[in-house]
Parts: sequence; structure tokens; C-alpha cells
Amino acid sequence: MNSSNWQETSKEERHLLPSNVRPKHYKVTLEPLLENSEAAMEGKDTNFLGSVDVLLKIVETTNWITLHSKDLELTKVYCIQSSSETVPVSSISYDKEQQTVSLEFPTSFEASSEVVLHIDFIGRLNDKMIGFYRARYRTKQGETRFMATTHFEPTDARRAFPCWDEPAIKATFEVTLIAPTDRDCLSNMNVISEEDNNAGKKVVRFEKTPIMSTYLLVFIVGEFDYIEGHTSNGLPLRVYASKESAHFGEFALNVGIRTLDYFTDFFGISYPLPKMDFVAIPDFGTGAMENWGCITFREMFLLVDPVNTSSEIRTAVAEVVAHELAHQWFGNLVTMEWWTHLWLNEGFATWASYLAVDHLFPDWEVWKDFVSSTFASAMKLDALESSHPIEVDVKRASDVDEIFDAISYNKGASVIRMLADYMSLSSFQQGLQTYLRRFLYKNATTYDLWETLEQVSGKPIVRIMSLWTRQTGYPLIEIKLNENEEFVLEQQRYLASGKRENGQWIVIMRYAVSSCPSQVKCHLMEDPQEILNNLLGKQDKWLKVNASQSGVYRVNYPQFIWEALSEATKNGELDAMDRLGLSMDSFALARSGFLPTSTALLLMCSFKNETEYACWVNLLSNFEGLFVAFGTNDEQCCQLLNRFFCDILRGIASQLGWKRKENETHSISLLRPKVLQALVDYQDPHTIDIAKKLFIQYVEDPNSVEPDLRIVAMAAAISYGGRQEYEKVKEMHETFTLNEEKIRCLRVLGRIPDPQLCQEMLEWSWKHVRPGDFMFALYSAAMNRCKGPQVVWHYMQTHWKDMVERYGTGGNHMLTNLIQLSTRRLSSKEDAQQVKAFFHDIQAEGCERVIKQSIEEINVVASWNQRDRENVSNWLNKYLNE
Repeated sequence: MNSSNWQETSKEERHLLPSNVRPKHYKVTLEPLLENSEAAMEGKDTNFLGSVDVLLKIVETTNWITLHSKDLELTKVYCIQSSSETVPVSSISYDKEQQTVSLEFPTSFEASSEVVLHIDFIGRLNDKMIGFYRARYRTKQGETRFMATTHFEPTDARRAFPCWDEPAIKATFEVTLIAPTDRDCLSNMNVISEEDNNAGKKVVRFEKTPIMSTYLLVFIVGEFDYIEGHTSNGLPLRVYASKESAHFGEFALNVGIRTLDYFTDFFGISYPLPKMDFVAIPDFGTGAMENWGCITFREMFLLVDPVNTSSEIRTAVAEVVAHELAHQWFGNLVTMEWWTHLWLNEGFATWASYLAVDHLFPDWEVWKDFVSSTFASAMKLDALESSHPIEVDVKRASDVDEIFDAISYNKGASVIRMLADYMSLSSFQQGLQTYLRRFLYKNATTYDLWETLEQVSGKPIVRIMSLWTRQTGYPLIEIKLNENEEFVLEQQRYLASGKRENGQWIVIMRYAVSSCPSQVKCHLMEDPQEILNNLLGKQDKWLKVNASQSGVYRVNYPQFIWEALSEATKNGELDAMDRLGLSMDSFALARSGFLPTSTALLLMCSFKNETEYACWVNLLSNFEGLFVAFGTNDEQCCQLLNRFFCDILRGIASQLGWKRKENETHSISLLRPKVLQALVDYQDPHTIDIAKKLFIQYVEDPNSVEPDLRIVAMAAAISYGGRQEYEKVKEMHETFTLNEEKIRCLRVLGRIPDPQLCQEMLEWSWKHVRPGDFMFALYSAAMNRCKGPQVVWHYMQTHWKDMVERYGTGGNHMLTNLIQLSTRRLSSKEDAQQVKAFFHDIQAEGCERVIKQSIEEINVVASWNQRDRENVSNWLNKYLNE
């Protein structure tokens, strides 16, 4: 697709509110009725009471006002004109599909005048982790209580109060919360007053916010303790959590303070609010939410226990904190004009989070992790025909949730990294500062960003980057030798199916050769086919295109270059990023049929002496992909793959050992459990024996086993155990108080080899595990190698109505996650047909795209198996018997 043919949906085509009035200021009062815990314990919705006064600018003379409202009962509505005359509403009309309410008044309001719209209403405090909802927690005395909290992005502020719930319709807000006197109240701004209302409750009023979008508001009523620190400018930052765990917020507090200081300097604009709060929420559907001045987190991504938290979670906490703080500038201070430009929020926050964590912890080398995780997940999803452009056409509110995916986040971040490398970081930084100043407190589009960067850099940014954000997919660069021994470069869209499809990008092609590997050259490839005579010198043994894996494309070489690169990998001639890139490309090309799988397997053998964490993350992902394609339904090939994987893994496992070494790097601490876990999965007897003994030790004395190794011990015990081990881990889940440790149990429980017990685990998890944590149980069952994928898919089919009832439809991210998890390891054409047939017959509004992607992914795996099954089996037999 040529970007010149791309056309964004016009405002007339979008399902937008009428423009006849615009809000300037809201006064919102809410009272969650938390006392009715008996109804809440039974899973019934409880109510909240609310009122809102909205100062409206009348743009066009009208007697109609339409605004968003969902699951709210309006009990009193009137307008107050500038003359103080009260005009009661004459009719109220609800549009359930559009999630709006239209208010008709007996007289018209004149253009350019201002009126105050007053609405009293009753809402439902739901359990779906969206809108204004309740979260369950236990006090130190063991009493179950409920807090009220919010999650509004993208379109759920309308569940909490009637409003103009679109990102471009900004206003200021004053919030008042009415709550029991023993509860704490938090919102975006500081408290300005707190008083009793003579009815056993307190009324808490907050300062006026800056101009902002509705989805960034937050209201919380609960019981908290906090720790506090200050940035270099004296800004207070607090970490709120339950009274027993607030002290676990020290690491996040430190990261938050340093990150705020770093972003203030990097973006050249001070954080504008008077405070910053981090709040741990027990029932939470995502990782975190960037509410301006009051960020909410899943507990696991905020609280770090020095004794029990793993290196993996410590890293995740740093990245999530940095991601949400980046939003305070990208998203909150400057907001996307419409959801089409969601990536301006999420892609930038993802990229900036790595930038900040790399600054804070340079020894972590997180940019390598970026390539092996963030970049890799974007490339995998965007290789599907059912993917979507970074700038995605969004018409309806129900479409928005589906694009909170690896394209908006990870591909967005990857093209930003590619552009920053092309421009230079200092030039890119200057452009970002200009962009932020230009659109301060306003809304912007993708074009606005490209235009600003072009003006600052003098480079053709609009022409280059529009091709990357306005068309689906990314290029495959195929390098061939023609009859004149010249190198011919051809680009087409890369598809995991192997289907050839035209596509044209301006590719920022960075490359290096063996004679001078540190000297990276750059070439802009603009045509579908180009001839480069001087690509490889006579003295050069190999050529590596996409040096440091900075570009968003794949590369296929002639066979002799693949062989030379394999040898260079084995000999340590390539740096870690380039080794990682070769591993990623070779596997993807084999999967899609562009490269014999035997070539990718041969390259894998070159990594036996690999020590880089990022390279191993990708290798282990490739192992799993091979296993799903060739080992799931073929016991003989399963055993061959297990032997092959263990052969590659044993060397690094021996180097790593089972105990943390003094002064070892953070990456080594991350790598050890990954490698040992893989050896457990691929049935290495020696590793399984040690891990099972470690589990016995862990049961007797939990603190005697390093946090990083606990999941290895538990996985071995469950994967090769029975009812006894299963019940013990279940008991641990009930006993642990740290959310991370509870989730660690869920991540292994589903691996139990007995399918009946696996089914029992899912039933137990559904009833007794927090709704936001259930996906971890489903994931572990999907990873079960003893019919786990079939058990999970059967569970999805028989419990679909329950899932819709719990999480809701309309693209709810929890539901789309569950669909992905339930289908992720299905691998046959028959499986794909079953999934298609099931979803054809049911209502799955807002999940259409992820269903298509899941079916396509299964078909890609099945086709790979049919095409290369014999090739893989023969190669493995030959390798293992040499």
C-alpha cells in the first residue's frame, strides 16, 4: 500500500459527539457505597452516587445536548443560564450502542453563551476492572473489604460520570469524593479540604486540574499507607499500598524520582502538576495506568520485596514506572487528537521507558532486551495479514481496545528507535522538545510530529516515516546475486504465511562487512529493486545488513552468506545485537518458507557458547516455536527436539550454575532461571532432579531458595509431579501475601501432567483467584505439554459466557488476552477450523481482529509443519547421531 493512498477516517465518519457545545470545566462529586459489602461478597454490583456540574460553551444555538453516558441512571438534569435562570430538561434519550445520552431542553441556548449543565446520577460499582469499579482486599485482621478505584482509558470515564469522553475534548476538573471516615481518598491533584458531612462520612475536595482529557482522571477510595520522597526540584512523590506492604515501594520510589528528574531534563519541560502518586491496586487488569499525577499499578509492577522479588520483576517494575512517567509528557501534556494516533502515546512511552532505564541502570543493557522482546513481538504480530498499520483507522469506541497491542506499543517504539538512530539522538531530542512546546496542553496527530522533526532536522521525515506508520507490515529485503555477480536488493512485504505481497518502504539500511565490522554504512533504499555493486568487497567473508538491528525489516541472504554469518557467529566476530538479529531473521524466514528450516537449525548450533541474555531470550522463543510446530503432535519429533535443545543449552547451564555469584551482572541473574527452566521443560534429567530437590528445600524453608530460582523449582515439581505437589503449590498461593509470589504459583500450576487435574486447576482459579490474575493460570495450562492446549481451548469454549459476564465485551483487553492465551499453542489446520467455527457462532464484539490473528497464527504453524516436517526430522536425526 502506498501511503499517498492512505486516508484517515473523516470526523464525519467517526462516531463523535456533536460539536454544538463544548465543556470547559467539570465539578464532579462521587460517593461510592462501600458499606454494602454483603452484596459485593456475592458478586453483585453495588452503587455509587454522583453529581456533575459542567460549564459549557455553546458553539451553535441549540436546545439539544448530547454527551457520553454508560450504565448510569440520570435522576435529575437541568441547566443554569448566565442569568441564573434554571431550565429543566424536557426529555432524556439513551443510545446504548453509541453510549450516549441526549438531553432536550424547552428553550434554545444562544451561540457564544455559557451555561452550567447539572446532572445527578446513580452508577454501578462493577467488578470488571473498568470505569469506576471495586477491588477486593484483606485487612491485617483478615477482614475482606472493598476499595473503589478507576480505570478510564480508553473510553470508560463515561461509566463514572456523564461527560464528553473523547481525547480531543479537554477541560479542567474539580473532584469531590464522599467516603467513610476511615478511608483514604486520592485523585489527580492535592486535597484542599476535608470535613465531616454529619452523616458518618467525610467530604474530600481536590484542587483544580490543568486542562486534560477525561480518560486521565482518577478517583480512589481505600485504605493505604505510603512512603514519600522528593525530586531534585522538591516535587513530592508518594508510593501508596496496603498498610502491610507500603515499605516495598522503596525501589519504585527511587526509580520514579530519578526518572522524573531525567525526563524533565530530556524533554526540556518541567512536570507540571504539584505532586505524583503511585498507587498499588489489588484488582487491576493491565500493568499500570498513567492517570495524570496519580498513576495506578498492578501490585506486582510496583512493589519490590528485597527478599522475595525476582530479578525479572525488579526489571519490569523499573520499565513500567518509566513507561507511565513518560506518559506524563507524551499522552497527558500532549495528547493524541484521536485514537488513530494512539501510538503517539504508547509507542513513545515504550521507547522512552527504555531510554530512562538505560540511563538509570546502564549495566542492565536494556536496549538489547528491547530487541529480543519489544521489537521481536512487534515483528511477529505485524507479519500477519490481519495486522494493522501504526496509524489505524478507528471509527467506534468498541474498536479502540483492540489496538492496545504490540503494533501501537512495540512497533511504534521500534520505528521511533529506528528514526532516532537515523537522525541522531541529540537531533531527535531537539525535535521532541520543539514538538512538546508547540502542542503543550493540546492535541496532536502523527503528521504534526513528523512535520516538526523534519523542520528541526532538515531530513525528509514526512516522506520516509509516513510509509512506516500508514501501511500494514514491514519489508523483507532479499539479497541476491545476478548473472553479472552484482548484488540485487529487492523489497516486498514480509508475511509469516510466506505469501508474496508487494510493498514499498523507504528503508534506512545500515550495514557492515567483515573487513571492518565497526564501520557501519547507511543507505536509503527507496525503490522496490536496487543494485549495489560495492556491497561486499573481495576481502570480505560476510555482510550483515540491518546492523545493530535498528531497522524494522527482515533480511534474507544467499546461502553462502548465511553459512559465513553462521561461522562468524560461532567465532564471536559479530556483536550481540547482530547475532540476535540473525537468530530472529533466520527463524522467521524458516517459519514462512523463505529459508530451509535446516539453515536456521544450523545457525542455532552456532550459539552453543552464547552468553548474552537477549540472544538467549530469542533462542528460547525460537525453541518454543519449533516445539509447537513439530513436537506437539509428533512424539518422535518431540523427543528429537528435546535432545537437540538440551544439547545446545547444557554448555551455558554449566557456566551459570545454580547459585548467584558475587558481583555477577544483572543480565546473568535474569538468564539463569530462563536456561534452567528450559532444561526442565525439555526433559533434561539432571536439571529436573536438582530442581525437584530444590522444591523440597523451598517447601521446608522458602527463604533458603533464591527468588530467581523458585519458579524453576516449582515448575519441575509440578511438571513431573502429581496431586501432592499440586496441592502444595495451591496452598502456597493461599499463604503468600506478596502478589508476585501468588502469581508465580499460578504460572506453574497449570503444568500438572494430569489433564483432569489441569482442568480442575482452571475451575479453582476461576472461582478463587483475582479476576485480573486468572490469565496467569490460563497461560500456565496452555504451556502444559500434556494436552494443555486442548484443555485450555475446551475451557474457553465451555466458559465463554462466564468470561463475557466477568470481563465484558466491546474489545475489553482482558477478554482479548484470554482469546490469545487459549489459542496460542494450537497447531493444526483442524484447530484453526474449530476456532473459526466457534467464534463464528457467538457474539465477540470488539474481539474480531484478535480472533482473525489467532486463526491466522495457527494456520502459519500448521503450514510450516506440513512443509518442513520431514526436513526437520531428518536433520535432527543426522545431527544427533553424528
